[in-house]
Amino acid sequence: MKVLIVEDDPMVAELNQQFIERMDNLDVVGKADTVQKAQDYLQKHTPDLVLLDVYLPGKSGLTLLSHMQEHQYHASVILITAAKDIQTVKEAVFYGVADYLIKPFTFERFKLAVEKIQRLATVMEEGNGINQAVIDQYFNKEEPMGMEKKKTTEHLSPNLSPNLSKNLSKNLSKLTMTTILKSIQELDGPFSVETLAREVDLSRITVKKYIQFLVDDGFLIESIEYHKVGRPLMLYQINPDIKEPPFPV
Repeated sequence: MKVLIVEDDPMVAELNQQFIERMDNLDVVGKADTVQKAQDYLQKHTPDLVLLDVYLPGKSGLTLLSHMQEHQYHASVILITAAKDIQTVKEAVFYGVADYLIKPFTFERFKLAVEKIQRLATVMEEGNGINQAVIDQYFNKEEPMGMEKKKTTEHLSPNLSPNLSKNLSKNLSKLTMTTILKSIQELDGPFSVETLAREVDLSRITVKKYIQFLVDDGFLIESIEYHKVGRPLMLYQINPDIKEPPFPV
C-alpha cells in the first residue's frame, strides 16, 4: 500500500513514517508540507493512503479533502491533527475520511486505523463479491463481547499465559523481563527507552525489544512528547487499567 504523508512539521512527518515502517505491506512514496504540493503529487501519482494534517501553511488540509472529492481521487485518508473542534470533525466525516487521529496518538491506535483500511483493500483486490460479513470486517470491526474483560483477566493472572510463555522462550529472557518489569514499577511514571536502559544497564536495542513486547501485550501504553527541536520522544507508562504485570516480579 502506497502512502502519502501531508504534514508541515518535519518531526511529525518523520514519526508518521516510522510508524508506517513498523507495519507490513506499507511504503511511504511521497511527502508534502502544503496542500498545493499534495495536489501536485496527486496529479501525477496514485497513493492508496493519505495521512493528512489539518493545520498546514496557506490552506487547511480540509481543502485537500474537497479537492480529492472533486477530482475523484480514491485514496483513503486518515486525518492526523491537533484539531478537536466539532466543525472540523463534521467536515472530516462529510468528506469520508477513514479515521481521525488526534495528536498525540499511540502506535497501537495508528495501527488500528491503517489495518482497517488494509482489510477493505484486501477484499477489493480479491474481487470475490461483497456480503454483509465482509462489509462488517471494515465498518464494524470490533472484538466480541467479553473479550476486553477476558484480556484484563489474563493480565491479572499471576502466571504466564501460554502465548506469553511461548514468546519469551523464543525471543526473550524471563529473567531479563522480570528485571525490566521491576525497574518500570520503580520508575513510577512515564519513561523513555533510554531512561530504562540506564536503570537496568542494558543496551537500548535490547530494552526496546522488551518494551515493545509489553506494549503489544497491553501492559504498557505509549505516548509522544513533542519538542521544538529534535525528534519527538516516545514515552511509556503502565496501563492504568492493568493492576499487575503479566507475571510476578
